[in-house]
Amino acid sequence: MTLFEKRELILQYAKDANAATRPEALAVIRGLLDRWHAAGLRYCHWKSNEHVDAAVLGLTDLDIHVDSGRSDDLHRTLAESGFRRFQATALTAYPAVEDYLAVDAATGRLVHLHLHHRLTLGQKHLKGYRLPWDDEVLSTRQLDPWHGIYVSAPEKELLLLLVRDALKLRLRSRLTFWLGRSQENNDFQREFADLVGRCDHEAVISLGTRLIGPQVVPPLRRLLENGARTADRFAFDAAARPALNGHRTLGRLAAAILMPIREGFWLLGGLSRRYFHWALPLRRVSPRGGAIVVFLGSDGAGKSTLCADTAKWLGQKLDVLPVYFGSGDGPSSLVRMPLQFVRYLMNSRAPKTGPRPPRSTWRGGLKGLAVITWALALSLEKRAKLRRMIRGRNHGLIVICDRFAQDQVEGFNDGPLLGQLAQSTSGLARALAEWEARPYRDSLRDPPDLVLKLIASPGVALARRPEMTAEEIERRIAVVRALQFPGRTQVVEVDADQPLDEVVRQVHALVWKVL
Repeated sequence: MTLFEKRELILQYAKDANAATRPEALAVIRGLLDRWHAAGLRYCHWKSNEHVDAAVLGLTDLDIHVDSGRSDDLHRTLAESGFRRFQATALTAYPAVEDYLAVDAATGRLVHLHLHHRLTLGQKHLKGYRLPWDDEVLSTRQLDPWHGIYVSAPEKELLLLLVRDALKLRLRSRLTFWLGRSQENNDFQREFADLVGRCDHEAVISLGTRLIGPQVVPPLRRLLENGARTADRFAFDAAARPALNGHRTLGRLAAAILMPIREGFWLLGGLSRRYFHWALPLRRVSPRGGAIVVFLGSDGAGKSTLCADTAKWLGQKLDVLPVYFGSGDGPSSLVRMPLQFVRYLMNSRAPKTGPRPPRSTWRGGLKGLAVITWALALSLEKRAKLRRMIRGRNHGLIVICDRFAQDQVEGFNDGPLLGQLAQSTSGLARALAEWEARPYRDSLRDPPDLVLKLIASPGVALARRPEMTAEEIERRIAVVRALQFPGRTQVVEVDADQPLDEVVRQVHALVWKVL
């Protein structure tokens, strides 16, 4: 599901919040809520309750404020419900906020739980305030009758919405307003209108007076009576800010320095996910040390499709490092790019029918020199990718490998190409063969955590890749099945003949188990 599709669903659920039929919560969320209720734990979904429907469906994050006095029971119920803690990096973490993820078995959706032990809020990318209103929110929580989830009372939620909005206002917001170019936040306007229609206005004014001070009453009353006009939002900010400043986590100078650093770090994370795929923790990683997942399979088994899907699925919330170990059309190093272009030109002139010979049988003359050059460039590239893979895993990233270097079958299926030169009478030839084989031989010194062997029957694979021969496909399937890995590596064969949705569901479940 794309981000646009998710947003459309969220808006639809918000629009139909009072409909007679509303969707049921995902089973994994329902199980967690039932355990909390049975244990008598105090919690509530404390903000954006307008689209709590989307939250319990896993389409948006669950923002849960919990009573921090019973942490043992809290973490026990999270573990029993299948939620696992993941760790935000130093420049993306917020005080007293934890991240937990779980997978819903029926839908395969990744559920993200923001667990707020304290009311930490404020500027985007900084959250530089902590309000001492925890008991105010938890003691007046209300049970949503549709989903059986406790939510904050609308009066408390509305005041918190206005405070959150005020603390997010920055100099750039004021400049655009003064220049007459202010753009309304449609999400804020919709949420505000929903809460104003459901809450007791005098109760909101009384609450604002008690928690912040009487100075907020005039702008607060105008907001309740006239709607969330930008001028009144700025007036509320000006009135509330002196009282709220006493709850700052950072001083003004420290906040002014740290905020652009954190925002820049957030931008770097976006660039890495979209373009560069750095082997660095930039958003959220596993505190259990990361994992390496390898996809193997013959042509037509769906390796590339499933690698891309798994990386996208986990990449919604976690730092994921995709690594392509093949020598085909996937990403290649700068060293190999010109050779890849020459190879493309040569293959375009080759016959389109008949089995393709293994590369290791190309001997002598210019072809032999071409094979040696190609093999050495590929070996150099695999060295770099293996180092990158290990560094990413060691940093806590989830590494998704499309294919893998192996030395069990030479000249085939990502194995070394110069094995025949190891028996040469030429010392130079033997040295080249030894140098080329080293990354293939060393690939299992730090083995993967999970290897998924995608096995498609010859008939299905041939239908998907008609340019190949049945004999070639059968040989590749046999090699994939025969490849051995150390005992600590979990190796699972997956039937790739199944419908894609079923294969994806199985792959997601297997990957989740090793995280």
